[in-house]
Amino acid sequence: MKTVAVDVCMMTVREGALSGLLLRLPGNCWTLPGTDAIDAGASPAHAAQSALVSATGVRGAELEQLYTFDRQDNGQVRIAHLGLASPERHRLTPGVDVVEVRWMPLDDLPPLADADREVLEAARARIRSKSTYAPVAFQMLPEAFPLGDVQTVYEAMLGTTLDARNFRRDLRAAGVVEPVGTARHDGPGRPAALYRHVAGEFAVLARERRIARTLAHTRPGG
Repeated sequence: MKTVAVDVCMMTVREGALSGLLLRLPGNCWTLPGTDAIDAGASPAHAAQSALVSATGVRGAELEQLYTFDRQDNGQVRIAHLGLASPERHRLTPGVDVVEVRWMPLDDLPPLADADREVLEAARARIRSKSTYAPVAFQMLPEAFPLGDVQTVYEAMLGTTLDARNFRRDLRAAGVVEPVGTARHDGPGRPAALYRHVAGEFAVLARERRIARTLAHTRPGG
């Protein structure tokens, strides 16, 4: 009987790049959080949460099952889970035998096992797909943010540049953000007004037709 293992792929956008959360183990070995075996009858979702907390200190992350990989080479079934997070909301704390925990850009990864790269690419595809029907970008933002940061997250997820004026107009029209009444000073120039996320849809809707065309043209395989 094959053993069941779990991998956890936490994703965010940092400095304009879609990034994954990696562990550096002794010997300069980089890997995804996870565990090589779970007890018979144990919940893979619970095992994924436990592995994430113990290795990285990240608590309360919402995880979804990403994919089940049948590894013929080592007799394992590995169940990968995906989570989205804002670095500002989660303090990273390396666990026992973990040298470092770091957000790493997907386009500039350290040496990784092929299996870990496969999970990260599956996560990239899932995020790109979800961005066309759910406001997933807000899970990777702090509680208060300027609209420009929302655009940056969408551009990183989609791998394309969006028109700033149209994007902000569509975002406001969708009713998924509201001003918090404060602004952020990032340097010379006008301070950027801050917003918070409120419940609602921002996806392929008629009133977001300009965004809809962009999203539709960036679907995996499209």
